[in-house]
Amino acid sequence: MVDIPSAPFDLPSSLLSKEVVECRTYTLPFVKNAVSCLQIGGSSLSSSTFKNVQLGSVAFTLEGIRRIYDGLTRIVQEQCDIELSGLVKRADQTDEEFAGVKAELRDQVFKVVVTVDFSDNSSKSESSRNVIDLEANGPHISRIYMSNVAPYKHRTGFEPEHRFGLLLDFSQPALLDASGSISSPTENLSGLTIGGPRDGWVAGIEATVKRQIFRRRPFRTWFHGSFVYDFFQMIIGIPFAFYLCWLSSDFINNQLPSTGHVIAAAAYIYLGFVGLWAYRILFSYTKWAFPLVEITDQSTRPALHRKVCWAIICVVSGKVFWDVADPMLSIRGMLAF
Repeated sequence: MVDIPSAPFDLPSSLLSKEVVECRTYTLPFVKNAVSCLQIGGSSLSSSTFKNVQLGSVAFTLEGIRRIYDGLTRIVQEQCDIELSGLVKRADQTDEEFAGVKAELRDQVFKVVVTVDFSDNSSKSESSRNVIDLEANGPHISRIYMSNVAPYKHRTGFEPEHRFGLLLDFSQPALLDASGSISSPTENLSGLTIGGPRDGWVAGIEATVKRQIFRRRPFRTWFHGSFVYDFFQMIIGIPFAFYLCWLSSDFINNQLPSTGHVIAAAAYIYLGFVGLWAYRILFSYTKWAFPLVEITDQSTRPALHRKVCWAIICVVSGKVFWDVADPMLSIRGMLAF
């Protein structure tokens, strides 16, 4: 047996018989800024469940995110009640002193901290739903992070056994980024991580977050995935390059024959590359205009550009359809009739 650090209360006798074999936090008492930690062997406690939840492409409202904070705070307080119920008052301790210790633990250790990062590189961090807000004409929210780990670890030096971390990443992919492969999935750090041996804790945290999702976008989730660029390149990009060559064939055949076949062939090759680059730019622009995770309350630049993106897609698609379908369907003749 090892010596147990002094604490302002007595622990249940069932815990005093445990041997300390690994660093595993059970309860974290402190009085007058002095922290005393009891570490119990991990093998003697029930095994923890660790779960990573991918959110995909989703939209939240600011009020919905505030409700997530409220729900997570309630669950953390419920866990606080469970853990504090195992504390036993010392013989030389009054009821008021013991109640003060429990109140201090509840207020300073078992709480949720929200960190909000803004587009101007500023940030706010509080244990309050009011920090989740947008100022008029102020910067946009780029990330929101909620967790119960920081206050617990700050006071005790150890992470809680029941913990979670929720990151909502509202950043957009680069409009034109040559630093990585365009076939790779869009980088977005949004996700939920939950750990704890109690099943009700894990299920409650996950349900609280998912319940406040305003809109799910499965197609956008797929669109930001791997090799989507290559898929659309085969069915749109390369045919569009052939279309540009066909559209310019009269000019090339009539104006460039005197320069030789090499120049004419080079012109077709060049137009093919132009078509592929046009497709690449339009694909990147579409990913930028339709990001993975959004707040419906803030009008970001991508949100304002969606109409432009749809206009470009409609104009190009209409032009291709007209030029390809008209010779086969005689659209001009039907319109004239």
